[in-house]
Amino acid sequence: MALAVGADVVVVHPPFRWQRDYARRFVEGVAELEQRTGVAFAVENMYPWRASAKREMEVYVPGWDPSQEDYANTTIDLSHSAVSRSDPVAMAVRMGGRLRHLHLTDGTGSAKDEHLVPGRGSQPAVELLEHLAGEDFRGHIVLEINTRKAGNRELRELDLLEALAFARLNFAAAPEAR
Repeated sequence: MALAVGADVVVVHPPFRWQRDYARRFVEGVAELEQRTGVAFAVENMYPWRASAKREMEVYVPGWDPSQEDYANTTIDLSHSAVSRSDPVAMAVRMGGRLRHLHLTDGTGSAKDEHLVPGRGSQPAVELLEHLAGEDFRGHIVLEINTRKAGNRELRELDLLEALAFARLNFAAAPEAR
C-alpha cells in the first residue's frame, strides 16, 4: 500500500510480548521489508505499562525504546516519551540520522497516552524541534493530537492551528541561527 500511494515511510510499533511469532524476527523482518520495498519502516518509541507509580510491565519486544536497537529507521512520539518518562532529545541524539519521523504532540507524564497539543504538557517539544532544525532534519514531522475534548468544531480547529503554529515557529531554525 505504501508503494501504491508513494509513501516513503511507514511507522510501526514493536510487537507485544504475546505476539510471539511476530516478535521472534521483528528486527530482522523490518530490515528485510525495507530492503525488499525501498520503504523505510520507522519503529516508534512506546512505553512500559504502569499499574501504579512503582509497578511497570515491559510489554514490547524487543523493547519500547527503538534507540536501543539496530533499526535503520525510527520514530519518536512525544506523548509516548511522556508516558515512559524518557528524554526525547536524548533519544533523538542516540538515534541520529536514523530518526525519520516525529509525532509532534505532548503529554504530562501520566500513565495515559494523552496526545496533547504541543506546549500543553511537560515534554521538551521546543528543545526537540530546535535540536532537529540544528541537525538539518529532513524527515517527517506529523502533528498527532487528540481533539475529542475540544467541545466543538471551532475549538477543535483552534487546537489544530495552535499545534501547527507551534511546529512552524519552533522548527523554523536552530537557536544559533535566530
